[in-house]
Amino acid sequence: MNTITSESNHRLLAQLASVPSCQTGNGEADWFPAVDIIEEAEGYLFKIDLPEVRPEDLRVVVERDGLFISGERPNPWPEETKCLRIERPHGYFERRFALPDDASRVELDSIFKDSVLELRVRKVNPVMQNPVPAQTRSLLKLRSAA
Repeated sequence: MNTITSESNHRLLAQLASVPSCQTGNGEADWFPAVDIIEEAEGYLFKIDLPEVRPEDLRVVVERDGLFISGERPNPWPEETKCLRIERPHGYFERRFALPDDASRVELDSIFKDSVLELRVRKVNPVMQNPVPAQTRSLLKLRSAA
């Protein structure tokens, strides 16, 4: 691998990991799930903590310039409940991550297990990567682990 490209990718991922909320699409997110981003030999691993979020309430989109994850964690308490303290966030969330040049915009594996969403974005040769159409590519179905 080209050393310059590898160092550039490392810097980009380090910057992403140091920003607690990264970017949101419109600033209306109610909370920001914790994310670990790991560079592996074959690609990039994103591990997102999503307690009490159902797979059907998640949206994962691979865009030309990055990865977009959004969804909602419902309020677990009925409105009439007298809550003395609420520290666990709920409501709408979204996270957006820039992808390095060598990250595939097509090949993405996902698994949702024990309230953790794992997304694996494969590495490709950036020169040989086919351009992504102008529209985004959405992953409509996440694979749930039993």
